[in-house]
Parts: sequence; structure tokens; C-alpha cells
Amino acid sequence: MKILLFLSLCFVSLDLWAGIGTITEQANNPASIQRQKTTLSGTKGTAVEMEDAVKTGQGKVGITFADDTRVQVNENSRLVIDDFVYDPKKPTAGKLALNMASGTVRYASGAIAHDNPSKVSINTPTATIAVRGTDFTTTVDELGSSTVILLPSCPAGYADIERDCKIGIIDVITDAGQVTLDQAFQATRVDSRGTPPTRPVIVRLTADSISNLLILSPPPEIRRAVSDQREMNRVNALSQDFLKEADLSNVLTEQQRTIFANRLSQNFLDQDFLQNILTLINEQLAAELNLLNSTTSGLLPDYKALSGVKVAVDDLTVTLSRDDGSNMSSATFSKYSNATLYQTQGSITIKNRVNTGGTTVVTLKQN
Repeated sequence: MKILLFLSLCFVSLDLWAGIGTITEQANNPASIQRQKTTLSGTKGTAVEMEDAVKTGQGKVGITFADDTRVQVNENSRLVIDDFVYDPKKPTAGKLALNMASGTVRYASGAIAHDNPSKVSINTPTATIAVRGTDFTTTVDELGSSTVILLPSCPAGYADIERDCKIGIIDVITDAGQVTLDQAFQATRVDSRGTPPTRPVIVRLTADSISNLLILSPPPEIRRAVSDQREMNRVNALSQDFLKEADLSNVLTEQQRTIFANRLSQNFLDQDFLQNILTLINEQLAAELNLLNSTTSGLLPDYKALSGVKVAVDDLTVTLSRDDGSNMSSATFSKYSNATLYQTQGSITIKNRVNTGGTTVVTLKQN
């Protein structure tokens, strides 16, 4: 009897800690875990694995990874675990990649971020967050805009933030720029990967009050920063003289060159000079109004023109290409396929689904 009991306990322990982490907290309804073609109930004690998509409804869960990284997924949120490698005997070999897809997710660094911060990659639909060992929360609204707030790392029962807590540093990065957050409750907002994050501001919130309410009502400090950025963009657009240095003969030469260029090297935004001017203006206006981020269906439901990805469509195929100035990344799919493409260049990852995305995943990485 004692032998049977011991074996039973061993099996329970192995099941509890299988995978790369475990759901250690659960409030109200459990989350659902999409694991390949299987949907699991994310109750307390459930193990999580790489490529799991954790989705909450009227409840929230806390996940503790093997390196003691802690992630809280709040109500009506979705987190995808892209990658996790950790060996306490080889601390510099660890890596972690998370995709905060929607809702509000709070992150607290573990051993991987402390030992090798460059190996931690946190992505949202519009930004990449570089972590230097700290706590922060990210809210992604229905249009993909991201609000990132740096939080103090405080011990249980703390009385004073400045005296008892540690303040880390994070960089919020897009294709157009980056900002650094290094003060408690400092925040920024990003509307697209083609626009820079707003200037950092201090929000008047407590750690306990930062939750899904940000999706419906961003703090007034963030709203003012967004308004200031849009006003600056309008001034820059009005003051720019697009025709000042134009040479129409060079424009015609460029048009002829692009006709004979191969598909991968063709610049689809520079085929017509006057059209290009209108495109620049329309893209800026569209970025301000979030029009390019509101597509929810069609051939490329995740596509954002300001992400830097260029699209070529013919009768049978669709091609997505991106040039970061040093490398070219390109993939071609059937127009009638269902696939998901991840294009990573350096610290930037762009995701696009073809139709519904399906189960086919293609990942292109260029360091």
C-alpha cells in the first residue's frame, strides 16, 4: 500500500510540472488553452507548453514559468507563448518569447530576464518591449493599439514604493522609434508599428487599479500624449513640401525601371510619383484615424500598411515582403490557403494571417 501511494504521488507531481510552466492562480472562470487542435481548460495546476494560446473570459489566471517569470492574464485577454528555453545549469542559454495579443497582461521578470535580458522578447500587435528585469503591464485594445505601463516590483507588505520597491527599465520599440520607461507608473501608447510611441508620461493609478478598464478608458495622461503626437504629425505633414526637390525625368526613369524589376525587388509604393505623394498623405491620415488597423476579415485580416510589409496579389497568389534596410524577407502563398506568417528582422516581429490563418505556420527570422 505504501509503495502504491508513493507512485501515485510521483505521477501527480510529474503531471503538475510537465511543460514549461504552470497556472498557479485562478479567479472566477478558468481560461481556455488552445494547444494545436485541442482546447484545454486552464484551471489552477494545469501545465502550459510552448505555442499554447491562453485566452480568458470572465476570469483571470496567473502563470509561473520554470525560471520564475510570472504572467497574469486578466479578463477578456489572450496570451501566446511563442518560445521558452530554460536550464538553471546554463543560465545564459535561456530565452523567452511572448505575444500579448489582446486585453491586459501583467509581466514580472524571472531568471532569464535577469541573466540575459536580450533573450527576452515581448511583442504586441504594434510594439516590441525590451525588458531589463522589471514588472510592467500591457493593454492591447480592439484595434491593436498598445498601452504599456512600467510598474514597481514590490515585496509583500510594502509601505513605501520609493523605499521598499525596485524600479526596472523597459524600452518600447516600433519601426519608427522607441522610448524608455524608467520611473514607476510611467506609460506610453503605440497605435501602429509605423508610428513612434508617445512621449512617456506618469499615470495617476495604483497597481491594483490597472486592469481591463484601460481598454475602454485610457488614463487622461495617455490621451493627452496621443493628442500631442497627432498634433505634431499634422504640423509636420502641412510643413513638408513634397515637390521641392522633385525631378520628373528621374521619376519617369524610375517608373520604367520598376516595370522590369523582379517581384521581390519591386517597390510597390514608388511606381507613380503623384500617386506616391497621395499615398504618403493618406497613410499619415489613416494612421491618425486608426483606419488601417481596423480590418477584421478578408485575405489579410492582420495587415497594416505602416508595418513596412508590402503586398503583391495576382490571380493565384499573394506575396508579403519586408525590407528593413539590411535584409529582405519574403513569402508567397496561394490566395486560397490558410496560413500564418511571422517575419522577424532583428527585434521586430510582424504577424500576418492569410485568410483565417489555419494550422500552417511559416516563420522567417533574420538577426
